[in-house]
Amino acid sequence: MAYHSRSTPAQVWQTLTHSLWWAQQLSVLQGVVAAAKAAFAAVLLGVTAPAAPVVVGLVSFAVYTANDLADIEEDAINCPERSSFVTDHPVVVAGLAVGGLLLGAGIALWVGGLDALVVALIPVVACVLYSVPLAPGWRRLKDVFVVNTGLVALAWASTVTLLPLVVAGRPIGPVAVAVCLFFLLRSFVSVEVFNVRDVVGDRATGVETLPVVLGVGRTRQVLALLDGCSLAVLVALTPVAHAALPAVFALPVVSYSLSLTWVLDRTNAMDTLCLAKDGEYLLLGLVALAV
Repeated sequence: MAYHSRSTPAQVWQTLTHSLWWAQQLSVLQGVVAAAKAAFAAVLLGVTAPAAPVVVGLVSFAVYTANDLADIEEDAINCPERSSFVTDHPVVVAGLAVGGLLLGAGIALWVGGLDALVVALIPVVACVLYSVPLAPGWRRLKDVFVVNTGLVALAWASTVTLLPLVVAGRPIGPVAVAVCLFFLLRSFVSVEVFNVRDVVGDRATGVETLPVVLGVGRTRQVLALLDGCSLAVLVALTPVAHAALPAVFALPVVSYSLSLTWVLDRTNAMDTLCLAKDGEYLLLGLVALAV
């Protein structure tokens, strides 16, 4: 009878990080993160819309997978492993992006009609505007300071907020505006944290981000301020009956994220920090499940 030794913590951690690496190469992690955002948004809004996180997750997976194809030049500098993976498997990557988008769009149309489909496609439209010049000789919006991150953040904030409402047949109200503002702030911070990791490639290819223009130190201060504004929005939501419990539970999660922002210019382990930053949304997803 063969003897099987128990896995050590180091082996378990190695397996987990290897799995997360593959998830990053295929944008699976981004899909899970987006689904968690939509789930938490639905809880803050007080609506039941289980299909919304599924749709948002699939669309996010499709958008970021397609973006990997479009950004091979930048990724060759910023994320050479991912760039190599995409370059070696372009047909597979493109097929996964199209398949994820069609499946997400189909579910949106099925559960929420044309309105849900339009909302679900907001990130797709934003992705095109982000990556393709609006006219010959114009710069891509991706290259324009603040506009690049603002467009991405607004697209995801509006989608994760509106889709649960549309699927549940609920109107937009003041709480929805606050929830959208919360995710706008969170998404803006998240995008710029990843831009700190990618600052070398962005600078080389002419992409103007906060760390490229302001430097990492001043970027840390700006993002910490936005993290603080996110905490203020959560506090403002606590008087709302259905939002009070998830908002209170989310306060330590956002505080945890703020602690990560505060060490942006004091660490060289940016890949690990970015993974930890995405962990914020996974924790918010757990809050959604708990409440």
